[in-house]
Amino acid sequence: MFIKISKHVRVYLHKTEQAFLEKYKNKKTFLNSQLEIDEVQIAKKLSAKSILVRKKLDSDTQFAVNRYIKEYRYVDKKQV
Repeated sequence: MFIKISKHVRVYLHKTEQAFLEKYKNKKTFLNSQLEIDEVQIAKKLSAKSILVRKKLDSDTQFAVNRYIKEYRYVDKKQV
């Protein structure tokens, strides 16, 4: 699945990243300490892809889902 970040920017998400995004998309914010060990790596990868917004706190990291992203349905024109 592709996520549209801005007008000409789309990012691909793997199934594990999609499941993570579905799990946390309704939460306003969540902390790094609240995540499981494998979810921390997924959160870091999604923040590098600009899907999550990261805020460094004194002793922890706060994540939030980017409000401006949209799901993008990709259809390969060669297959149609």
